[in-house]
Amino acid sequence: MNFAKKLFAVTLLLLVSASYPLPAQNKAVKIEMDNGSAVVTLLEGRASVLRQGMKTPKTLSKQERLSRGDRVTTEIKSRIEITMPDKSVVRFDEKTTFVLEAVAYDQKTQKKDIDVNIILGKTWANVPKFSGSKGRFEITTKTSVAGVRGTDFRMNVNADNSAVLKVYKGEVAVSKRKDTGTAETTAKLEKPAKIAGPHPVEGPHPVSMEEWTYIVGALQQINIQPDGSAAKPFRFDIAKDLDEWVRWNQARNRLIQQ
Repeated sequence: MNFAKKLFAVTLLLLVSASYPLPAQNKAVKIEMDNGSAVVTLLEGRASVLRQGMKTPKTLSKQERLSRGDRVTTEIKSRIEITMPDKSVVRFDEKTTFVLEAVAYDQKTQKKDIDVNIILGKTWANVPKFSGSKGRFEITTKTSVAGVRGTDFRMNVNADNSAVLKVYKGEVAVSKRKDTGTAETTAKLEKPAKIAGPHPVEGPHPVSMEEWTYIVGALQQINIQPDGSAAKPFRFDIAKDLDEWVRWNQARNRLIQQ
């Protein structure tokens, strides 16, 4: 009888132990899926990060975490890949500067609030498909916003604030970035407003040329001018597009999908 009890206790202990991963495994998963930060999963060459509250940038290392407000710059002949908490992957070529404006993710609801602002340079984003009710994933520039719902695309931002966006898979909703007008709004709030009498209400009006939104589909590109204007998307030649940067990203995509 005692032998049977001991055998049962040992068997139960083994089953419970097998149900829980080792502490080291838990730690590895936690680094990859931290809700409030991205992780540097690849670093070729050198890159630096200027964190909020810092006066001078510091050298960035592989597996280092990036948080909201971090400003990253890659040096010449350098590249970096970061993995977001929702497992989206964003890569940056040499001489690129970007800021993590938002990097929030709720594992339970799978809602996300991710915004990467490209100041200058080249970026490539590989974002898993998700519904609009699950939040937002945006790549922004000074003049444009690229809203992503699951796609593979790249964007080049030039020194004059012009940009080129090319989509390889899925769709990207690209629109002109709206001026927040904070200073103007504040000034208006400080002055007492006159209450106007009855007046005609303006009816529907066409969207001005300053406002635009385009859906850019697979194998299409859109060119954004320095003033924020843009022409309609058009199809690009994939054969002519296959430069070293594109091939490198496609190889990375295949590697992370294995």
